[in-house]
Amino acid sequence: MNRATATGWATTRKLTRTLSSSNRLGSCWLVILVLLHAEAAAAQTVALWLFDEPLGLYPSTPLESADGIDAPLVLGLGGRVIQGKFGQALSTDPYPPVTVPTSGEETAALHRFPVPPGRTQEPMSWHNAQFAALMTRGENHIRKEVSFARVTRTDLNLGDFDWTVEFWFLAREAAGSGVVLELGTGPRAENEIVTRLSLDTAAGCFWLENQAASVRANIPTHGASLGDSLHWHHYAFVYRSSERHLLHFVDGRRQGGALPLHLKRLPPGEEDYLSIGRDGRWGRPLPGAIDELRISRGALYEADFTPPGSFAPASTLHPPRPAQPLLFSSDTPRTGVVPLQGRKHLFLDDALFARSEHISFSAHPPRRIERVMDGIEGPFRKHLTVVEDQDGLIRLYNGGPDDYLMVHVSRDGKSFTAPDTGLHHGNRKNIVIAEPAPLGRPIIDPNGPPEHRWKYISGLEGRGVYLYTSADGWKWTRHRQAVLSFRSGSQSSLFYDDQRGVYVGYHRTGFPRSEGGGTRREFVLAETTDVGRPWPVRLKTQAEVQQIGKVRSLRSPQPWWLDNGPLTPGDFGIELPTVFQPDPKIDPPGSGVYVPKADKYPWAPDAYVAFPVMYFDYEEPRQPATRRVLYEERSRGLGSGLVETQLAVSRNGVSWRRFPSPAYLPIGTYEGTPLHQIYLAEGMVRRGDELWQYFYGQQDYHSPARRRPEGNAVYRAVQRLDGFVSADAPYDRMGTIVTRPIVFSGRRLVLNINTGGLGYAQVGFEDDQGRPIPGFSVDDCVFINGNFVHHTVEWLGRGTDLSELAGRPVRLIITLRGTSLFALQFVP
Repeated sequence: MNRATATGWATTRKLTRTLSSSNRLGSCWLVILVLLHAEAAAAQTVALWLFDEPLGLYPSTPLESADGIDAPLVLGLGGRVIQGKFGQALSTDPYPPVTVPTSGEETAALHRFPVPPGRTQEPMSWHNAQFAALMTRGENHIRKEVSFARVTRTDLNLGDFDWTVEFWFLAREAAGSGVVLELGTGPRAENEIVTRLSLDTAAGCFWLENQAASVRANIPTHGASLGDSLHWHHYAFVYRSSERHLLHFVDGRRQGGALPLHLKRLPPGEEDYLSIGRDGRWGRPLPGAIDELRISRGALYEADFTPPGSFAPASTLHPPRPAQPLLFSSDTPRTGVVPLQGRKHLFLDDALFARSEHISFSAHPPRRIERVMDGIEGPFRKHLTVVEDQDGLIRLYNGGPDDYLMVHVSRDGKSFTAPDTGLHHGNRKNIVIAEPAPLGRPIIDPNGPPEHRWKYISGLEGRGVYLYTSADGWKWTRHRQAVLSFRSGSQSSLFYDDQRGVYVGYHRTGFPRSEGGGTRREFVLAETTDVGRPWPVRLKTQAEVQQIGKVRSLRSPQPWWLDNGPLTPGDFGIELPTVFQPDPKIDPPGSGVYVPKADKYPWAPDAYVAFPVMYFDYEEPRQPATRRVLYEERSRGLGSGLVETQLAVSRNGVSWRRFPSPAYLPIGTYEGTPLHQIYLAEGMVRRGDELWQYFYGQQDYHSPARRRPEGNAVYRAVQRLDGFVSADAPYDRMGTIVTRPIVFSGRRLVLNINTGGLGYAQVGFEDDQGRPIPGFSVDDCVFINGNFVHHTVEWLGRGTDLSELAGRPVRLIITLRGTSLFALQFVP
């Protein structure tokens, strides 16, 4: 039951009790009451702004409508998000002063614009964007990546139909007069064809102006509440078109009689706008804060009522399950006994080592690569995600026409088809999200109810990062409030970390400046336990950003949210910790992390893998001319650089070690096609002892001088199970690993190991005093010789049964020669 329905029923029950106590009233009154209730129940929310975005929200960031039409506002310099009646609220106190830099991109609106011929108002820039909250179809001279509603063509255009406007208001100590909302046909402040609701504390009234009907109505109100700076008060305005009158309520109590009014919608305007908290000239600020502004089609209130609670939707996303602690997190000391038990251990690093000799770690590219989709026509985003569903169907998601999300499917992992999902767009029948949201990764989440089992975090247009959920991965619903209020510049990685009990996202920032004066592409880390609410981010002031800029090379403008202008949110900056970035110790100048493709490895705990797509930029302004010529001389037919996929590993998803060589997926010729850009898909599929990964390969260079779309294709890369990194001993000498003390459970020790033809390995046990355990020493171990994904270790005369050693502290001694050791596990 929605809140309007509940209010209608409450009113009906109250009046029914009154009428039932009097035998003089007939059943006709009950009929009237039922009709009144039905009318209230049929009311529809047009828009609901909760203003629950994060405190300290940057100007240019959207304020979302939580219900009704998709009607985002944008916060301006003339407002700020503060603590509210429920969650947060919108205040017309100006955002703290910001010095607007003089350098940056043209679209950043850092400079004033001349008044166009025939106009009287200076076009919007950061020098005059003093609105509080605004949507507009005008101001098209600056970047606008938020799809604003055409307000005069919606029921936000209040006129001759039943409607209700309600909100909570808290006055400032020095209250005055100001605008609640103003809707105009535009151009903004160039004419006075507006509908405006304002308040006047001194006169103890509201004013409603509707210039389409030449109306300026004085609405008497509870004057004391308008000046109350200690308590929030609820105000409602209800218009009934059939009676052509307006009712007004304060804290649920009707104020006076019905006010006769005849209202009309404004005519459609090509530059129409809606401003909350200030008028179209950014003046007449509302003298206080407003919370939970709702506009409904329908007359919701006829008689006194109890003021509603919060309209914010209740969360239906369950909290994460209890976490299994990491064994090798950065804050775990390397002393004491490791409770390995039956966990599989991948040899990504020396985390389990007490000491070693002649051991190194090597990355292993996939063993086999084959083309599975070619002849690709039409829009096809290079950022892919592969998911195997509960029925074993392999799904490949990516952006299609107009960046709508689409899917291809396969049973065998090689032959992919486009299913008919019922959503068709741009000659595609396989659309699953019918809006421009291609920059995420669908996952099947173990948390939450079945209707939200699938989750997807993606940038939408250029307005923020949003959560989508689905029961089946075919039909998705966007949750209205942005989970991260930044413009997304590339694909965001997402996974649920079952050991730390958090959702993890990686997002690209282009704020850092490279050695060559260009963009240094890095990725920052966001984490949360509540995936459906705004993720924790500490927003920064201009002074804080400039202080960081003294010790770290950053691009201009500073702060970074100025870069996209007043009507498009800023990209991710330096608010979150950086976890993927070029390493000056190993990477050449001008390198960048295009996207990390990071994940928690599904088939072993304490293991995280990433496949950073690395970019070598020819275009940087301060690089040698011998490098820049590769881009600047377009006749060469190249572009701005090459893109390859590397490998990185981690024990906690935060601190990563990258293996730049050999490249995991190097540029080169694949099935006869030279590839100059390779983007590995998010996710992987397991089939037996193989891992299947997918990537998009392009003949084109990045920002190509000449496009070669005929070479674009999707490939499958086949990897050994657990086979990304190994602990290696050289061919010509013996290597040794002595582990930290462990306690294990199980009866057998199984290794994933490749000794080659002439290499070998042996394994032994020592007690907690460092003494070989009789019968299970290295010398007792039967030689391991061969290439095995699952090899059970055997001891001469004792066999494979280790149950007598289980549950007590022991050390493993592993000797190897010419061998790669990928993983070990004690099993039942």
